[in-house]
Amino acid sequence: MNPLTDLIRDEIVARGPISFARFMERALYEPGCGYYEIVRPVGRRGDFYTSVSVGPTFGELLGFQFAQWANGDALHLMEAGAHDGRLMADILQCLQNHWPELWPKLECTIVEPSPARRQVQAQTLAAFAGKIRWVSGLEEIPEGSIRGVIYSNELLDAMPVHRLGWDAATQAWFEWGVAWEAGRFAWRRLAVAELKAVRNETLQVSQAMREVLPDGFVTVACPRAADWWHAAARRLGRGTLLTLDYGLTSEEFFAPHRTSGTVRAYFQHQIADDVLGNVGEQDLTASVNFSVTQMMGELAGLATRALQTQEQFLMGVFQQTLARPDKFPEWTPERRRQFQTLAHPQHLGRSHHALVQSR
Repeated sequence: MNPLTDLIRDEIVARGPISFARFMERALYEPGCGYYEIVRPVGRRGDFYTSVSVGPTFGELLGFQFAQWANGDALHLMEAGAHDGRLMADILQCLQNHWPELWPKLECTIVEPSPARRQVQAQTLAAFAGKIRWVSGLEEIPEGSIRGVIYSNELLDAMPVHRLGWDAATQAWFEWGVAWEAGRFAWRRLAVAELKAVRNETLQVSQAMREVLPDGFVTVACPRAADWWHAAARRLGRGTLLTLDYGLTSEEFFAPHRTSGTVRAYFQHQIADDVLGNVGEQDLTASVNFSVTQMMGELAGLATRALQTQEQFLMGVFQQTLARPDKFPEWTPERRRQFQTLAHPQHLGRSHHALVQSR
């Protein structure tokens, strides 16, 4: 048994069954032994594959778009969920090489609570050290102070989610928690559900849908992601809030083939059967509810400019680069190959979406 399993087991023994959100939080972020606390390779050698893994083209496209959004003004870039810092490095390299007039007016912030990951990011971004500062959380950023772009790539899908079940007899949601039974973690129905989402305040489930949902239907709610997005929106004084991630609209969560919900575990690029197993050694993720995310940004005063597939978003940027070839690296065969992986519907183009909001 690994140390993280012992830690979570001890909490359950002391307090009783815990929410899956608590389990997921400790499995991914426990200091010193959580999955994301141990810096792992991304791409073919790791457990997951992101747009950044494809190569620098993704960051170059974002850098070009961010410069276009700046429209000659000073630009403050703030990234959350920066992993090893590679995405920001690719963005900054593009801006330094092709937007020299913007470079003196550029500043960058990385939101990173993990000291271990900060150290890795600092190594990756050593060439740009004078441009970047780190903060542990959004609470360190004054509201309305960011004039530029706040962005993330595959951040919200890694935030801890609550796993909810539908009781058709009572027409009510309940919460699945995690217990310790017979030497392993197991699902346990919790006695009390206190989430606002369970009371249908953010699940956005129509009465017609509630009447036909099968007994035991599973979905997820992620108050952490909703709160984070709202907080990030309030930090934006002028500019754009962008995320690229796996996700669905609220209605899509209740499709007939999603009766088991959207929580997934990945180990060495393969979906693992047991999301409660291999604690700290496998990635845990769940689809982002873009309807809720969009609503939280709008409640903070942002206007939604786009909610589209990554294919649609990147194709729009690609077309802009063709009109301004001096502001983007040459479209070599390698860059075109990377772009195809990023935008093709059978690769990353359809599974990932971009939400763009602005003030």
